[in-house]
Amino acid sequence: MELLKKVKERLGITDTNQDKQIQGYIDDITDKIKSICNRIDLPEELEYLAIKYVVNCYNYYKDNNSNVRLQATSASDNGQTVNFKTVETVTKDDIDVDKYVDKNKDEISMYAYMRW
Repeated sequence: MELLKKVKERLGITDTNQDKQIQGYIDDITDKIKSICNRIDLPEELEYLAIKYVVNCYNYYKDNNSNVRLQATSASDNGQTVNFKTVETVTKDDIDVDKYVDKNKDEISMYAYMRW
């Protein structure tokens, strides 16, 4: 399955309105990884890093450059209710391709080719 389709599936996107934007994020991260690995293909084992980066970018920019997304939730049982919220943070460092790659460089470098 191509990365665009995987990302859209992860984000629950069914239309094609944002394909160009999402593909741009995919190109940014995959080009960077391929450059570091000295490869012409993205190692399948690193696709999850690319998907995570693209999802971070999409969510960060979708929320008008907000650093925090909140999801309020509650649970009830026997007349008692517990309210809680999950805070998921996407920071500028999570969408900076150089910092994201640097943070994951140990794993990325395991798939590098040596060329003479």
